[in-house]
Amino acid sequence: MKVAVVGAGETGFHIAQSLSNEGHSVVVIDTQEETLEHVRNSLDVLAILGDGSSHRILEEAGVKGSDFFAAVTNNDRVNIIAALLAKTYQVPRAVVRISDPQQLDNPVLLKETGLYAVYPEKVVADKIAQLIEVPFASLSEIFAEGRVQMLKLEVKKGAALEGKRLSELQRLSSWILVALSRGGELTIPRGDTLIQAGDYVIGLGIKEALKELEELVGPSEPRTKRVVILGGGKIGYYLLKELSGRGISLRLIETSPQRSLELAQELSNVLVFKGDGTSGEVLREAGIEDADYFVALTRDDEINILASLCAKNLGCKKVVILSRKMDYTPIVQRVGIDVAISPPLAAASEIMRHIRAERVLSLSLLEGGKGEILEVMVKETSRIAGKPLRDTPFPEGALIAAVVRDRKIIIPRGDTIVAPNDRVIVFMLPEATKKVERLFG
Repeated sequence: MKVAVVGAGETGFHIAQSLSNEGHSVVVIDTQEETLEHVRNSLDVLAILGDGSSHRILEEAGVKGSDFFAAVTNNDRVNIIAALLAKTYQVPRAVVRISDPQQLDNPVLLKETGLYAVYPEKVVADKIAQLIEVPFASLSEIFAEGRVQMLKLEVKKGAALEGKRLSELQRLSSWILVALSRGGELTIPRGDTLIQAGDYVIGLGIKEALKELEELVGPSEPRTKRVVILGGGKIGYYLLKELSGRGISLRLIETSPQRSLELAQELSNVLVFKGDGTSGEVLREAGIEDADYFVALTRDDEINILASLCAKNLGCKKVVILSRKMDYTPIVQRVGIDVAISPPLAAASEIMRHIRAERVLSLSLLEGGKGEILEVMVKETSRIAGKPLRDTPFPEGALIAAVVRDRKIIIPRGDTIVAPNDRVIVFMLPEATKKVERLFG
């Protein structure tokens, strides 16, 4: 497959990295030579310096004849123009990253031009809201229209899972362990895999049954009652809207007097505090001592980290931050921050779903792209359809976690037969991606 990416920032880099690792032909366009130099030194892709909204640059990059086009700069205008030009070159599928929410309601942009729009701020807000619903998890994703859930959980000292091999666990029909994260490395656990305290296990299964997995990794945690949010920007606004009506006490800290006033007037169920989120006095005023979650959503990673550590020190149970700098991701958990979410990676996950094919229903990148969970619709022509899984040459580095058929959820075994129009949820490591794609056609 031939793919063109406009924008070599974190989102564009992740897209190019994933596709390059799978052996696809990728060209990356950006106006910053320093950013492109990082791409050239890290990836086996073609990097072109120039404006992606220029037809001359797109022609130089060979966009005509591409199978997919993604415009993911921080400039909506550049993204839209670039994608519209790509469509004039007959590129079958083009995705734009959009920051202005009004663009999402533009029927000319989305319907008549055939473009797909991804709004990262809304994607991130939805992910954080899912996480707050399950306070015992450090990552939560839903699949199959909310009927299947994936959770990433830390194995606590003294937990029932600690010191056990996977083969010693009773096999349940409601969930499955699909991956284990240890020291930043992601693997698929086997029967002889020994689970240790401090490991993160990734389980997937029926939403209501994952409480069993929580009990295995450590003591259960009470339902979320109070959330304090730092930053009333787009992500903060969407998160507050998403959490409203769930019986949660919502508090917002915002530095801008004008923005504080606007949000206080619009969100009548939210207590708004104007001030510095790194100030202990402001945090106490917002009730941080009794908060279940503190969520730091400013555009400054350092402020998010400092404010979260202050909140944790003052008694907040869990802290979540936005971290746009990927170098910080492996560090933040070591200093006491529970969850770091990357907006660029969230945007890359959404765009990768469009790249995979029209039959891919959802996609989640794990551990900075070291693994993927893919929800795909099975075609009649798929090599996997109509035969027992034990007779399917499923690649090492991948496993089927669940099959959804007529609203019934099946945790598969060797004799499970996948049928056309089933929804199949697959966990895979990067080296298995191309083989999995061939199996599903």
